[in-house]
Formats: sequence, structure tokens, C-alpha cells
Amino acid sequence: MSENYLQGNRVIAFQGKFQGKSGEVIRSEYSNPFQHGYIVKLDEEGIEEYILEMDLQTENLKPDDIDVEITELQKLINQEADKISGKVKKELTEHLLHLQNALKSQDKLESDSEYTYISKEMKRVFQDKSIKENVSLKKIKHYWEKSLK
Repeated sequence: MSENYLQGNRVIAFQGKFQGKSGEVIRSEYSNPFQHGYIVKLDEEGIEEYILEMDLQTENLKPDDIDVEITELQKLINQEADKISGKVKKELTEHLLHLQNALKSQDKLESDSEYTYISKEMKRVFQDKSIKENVSLKKIKHYWEKSLK
């Protein structure tokens, strides 16, 4: 099955060396005229790897997967609580709940608004690149961009 993945698309390797690994497409690349693949930044390892197109499929996240990612963000906020005020921690927690509810109700506008607030606020208060590259944030964004019309 041939697909043209774009930069930023979420994919999962369903066979080959990286079977079961998911990540984000960085760019398309040909290793030779007969083999097309993609440079994919793998989530767990955080490294970029060349994966053949025939080994990839679009990562189709389900609502349960998104619940897990929201829980991961909540854990991060709790782990980093000493870096943020109690008020900001409470606000982020509440907005995560609003985002979760907006996603479940298929409200794209509300999901966009909540996601934007959460991602900007987390980047502001944590002030490091780990938030910019946070896999949970990327998965949530991918889900609402692809799933909510």
C-alpha cells in the first residue's frame, strides 16, 4: 500500500526493524530509485530513523489513546509541580479536563482552543524544549486535526 505521508504526519511501523514503533514524519527520502521511505522521529527513542514506506501506516489514535495521553500530561504537571504555582497547576488540570471533554464531544473549535491554551501555557511555565517536543501534546494535536471535522 503506497501512501504519501507529509511532514508532521503520525505513523507507526507495522513490520520491519522498527515494528510497533510510532513517530512523526520528518521528510520523504529515497535510498535508491526503487525504495521510498521516510525519516521518522521515533517517539520513545527521540531519534530520527529511515523507515521504508512499505513498513509504515498512518497512526490511527482512538479516544482511549487520547485519554492515556491526557493522563500522561497530568502526570507531567504533577511531577513538575515545584516549578509552577498552585494556581497554574490547577488551571492546567482544569483545561486538560475541558480538552478531554471537548474531544469526546467532537467539538473541534473547543478542542483547538483548549489545546492552544494548554500547549502555550506549558511551554511558558516549563520553559524548555521537552514541552515543545512532548509526544502526548503531538498525539493529541494529530488526533483532533485528523478526527474532528
